[in-house]
Amino acid sequence: MNWFRQVSKVALTLAAALSIGAAGAQTFPVKGKPITIIVPYAAGGVTDTGARMMAAGMEKELGTPVQIVNKAGAASQLGLTELSRSAPDGYTLSYAVLPTITTHYLDPTRAAVYTRANFQPIGLHHLTWMMLAVRTDSPYKTLRDLVEAARAKPESIKISDSGLMAVPHSQVLMLERAADVRFASVHFAGGAPSVTALLGGHVDVLAGSTADALANKKTGLFRVLGVAAEAPDSSMPEVPTMTSQGYNVLAASASGILAPAGTPKPVVDVLTAAMKKVIASKEHGDKLVELGIGAYYRDPEAYTQYWIDTETRMKPLMQTLKP
Repeated sequence: MNWFRQVSKVALTLAAALSIGAAGAQTFPVKGKPITIIVPYAAGGVTDTGARMMAAGMEKELGTPVQIVNKAGAASQLGLTELSRSAPDGYTLSYAVLPTITTHYLDPTRAAVYTRANFQPIGLHHLTWMMLAVRTDSPYKTLRDLVEAARAKPESIKISDSGLMAVPHSQVLMLERAADVRFASVHFAGGAPSVTALLGGHVDVLAGSTADALANKKTGLFRVLGVAAEAPDSSMPEVPTMTSQGYNVLAASASGILAPAGTPKPVVDVLTAAMKKVIASKEHGDKLVELGIGAYYRDPEAYTQYWIDTETRMKPLMQTLKP
């Protein structure tokens, strides 16, 4: 009898918890209760700009405030650590960039407190290819000029990027391997400060996305030496790929939104639906094109598979890409 009562008590407790969780999901989001999207990079970069566009769109779709909070540091590890420790209620989300996030937990020296299992994908937002750019007054007119200069004086050419082992930095390491040269990488907490470093003449080269360089390329301040893509990028079609110039370098970043693991499926569904609707709008698509960003929507299941595939590809590369 006591055993029956104990089992019944546990069953009732679980049922009550599930009922409360379902009720909370059905009312999500509570009107007026803000949703926070962490951007684990400095303000002004590509991920930050895209996130702010998405936040504005989701705010309209969800009917509640959606605010951006920048938590830059350790190539996005600081902000993602905060997300992994947040309540799985849908009110705290974060942008993340693949493959960067995989390097956090695949590199034991980084002591990340999370893996893929600690997050619930909401949706992928956009994809951008990497490139290398110099100021137009730079002596490096082509990618080969840059490589030959690095070969003549190893580690003398300073290249800015958005963080240690972030995608732009990985691009540089790939080029080093492909050309058998060494650069001097200078790491910043996001794309915006790395762009500023080149503008100010504090570094010789910018390693970043095509979107990082587009505005300054249009105004004549930057010259892009090559894109790390399979084909010329539509935002700068006249710029040759690195592969076509003899250097087998392919690097892209996919940005998306994550929630903490354990977020109820009904809440995930609400957030995913809002995100999908924003990306599908012509206004949002036009703004992405202006920024040199390609829309790359993937639902939670496809996002998860993309992540798994990226992780599988990065595992054997981590040892060879480490400086």
